[in-house]
Amino acid sequence: MSNHVVVTCVSYAPIGGSDEEVMERTHEDLKELVGRAARATRPDLVVLPETVCRTFDEEVPEGPTSRLLAGLAREHGCYVTVPVHQKEPATGAVYNVLGLHDRQGELAGVYRKYIPVYPEFDHGTRPGPGAHLIETDFGPVGGVICFDLNFGELRAQYKELKPRLLLFSSMYHGGLVQNFWALDVQAFFAGSVYRGTPCSIIDPQGTTLAESNNYLPWASARINLDYEIVHLDRNQARYDEIHRKYGDAVRIVTTGQVGTSVLYSEAEERTAADLVEEFELIRLDDYFDWSRRLRTEQLEKAPA
Repeated sequence: MSNHVVVTCVSYAPIGGSDEEVMERTHEDLKELVGRAARATRPDLVVLPETVCRTFDEEVPEGPTSRLLAGLAREHGCYVTVPVHQKEPATGAVYNVLGLHDRQGELAGVYRKYIPVYPEFDHGTRPGPGAHLIETDFGPVGGVICFDLNFGELRAQYKELKPRLLLFSSMYHGGLVQNFWALDVQAFFAGSVYRGTPCSIIDPQGTTLAESNNYLPWASARINLDYEIVHLDRNQARYDEIHRKYGDAVRIVTTGQVGTSVLYSEAEERTAADLVEEFELIRLDDYFDWSRRLRTEQLEKAPA
């Protein structure tokens, strides 16, 4: 059944100064900026850029930034990310994290940056364990932080976990690598970056749906997390039959050049997976696995 979610990625430019000055000014900025974005877009989820209070280390969810964002989550009835340096009180260990508060301001989970960039190690930041899913009321989401975008092994871990939505909290943008992550993991990608480059929301075919710009410091899109991805081969011939039977209750989006389609269920009574079964469609990964088997079969045949 349809699973629509409004995602809003907010851009911010962290300021300089002492830890106390940075935290005080940043908290005022976040209250104003998240408030405006939430009133304008009515989001289910707000994504913020990496380490908004720079090198200030704090506990999650007990720290001041986490408490502030928990209050904003409750006020606006949405999930809000917590991008800070998390300090563990028991061990003193520091992690660059993407925490996530739920609509009631409770901590839903924390993703720890897989590979911090080298100055972070000088700061004492420790690496995280790898791909991790956080449960929400619209399904599990995965976290990715800045430098993580460069590491294929982390992307492969997420491919195994199969999240429908990746949350990217970052200092830098990453360019076309963002789109490739979405395409390869077959997930929506919601990227919040420092001001100067655009926040982006990307669909599972790697198509950019929304970006922030010099006038508007946030990107927002209403996305449907009930989808299946298929290859055009052995599937496209069924599309007209699907449209004839279900009309607007099904949406099929075919991007150019990559040979895939995303099948969305826009109805309450059936899922995209139900449609794949009913019309005997072949999912993208299954199509590729079948093609690999065909190759192996051909290699095993004796030469003529």
